Amino acid sequence: LMTTPNGAFNAALAVLAASTAALKLGNRSDGDGGSDTQAKDPKVKSLQIKFLSVFWLLRMADWLQGPYFYQVYASKSFNTAAGSAMTWVSRLFL
Repeated sequence: LMTTPNGAFNAALAVLAASTAALKLGNRSDGDGGSDTQAKDPKVKSLQIKFLSVFWLLRMADWLQGPYFYQVYASKSFNTAAGSAMTWVSRLFL
């Protein structure tokens, strides 16, 4: 399972998902289900929804353009240490 990059990624994803679920369930079981939290003002909630929708749209658009920028950088010839560092950074994130 861990011998391939896909297997390592899937294992890391499973560990992160399980730990997130455990933390979420652990927080939910504390007390009486969070009845002591205050309800948010509808204007604040509306602002949060508008902001987060635009934020995540731009965040995902930036994420999607990553492979195209890699092609631009890959077409350039770097014969220095900066070129090898860029190769390792691109392998890390792509």
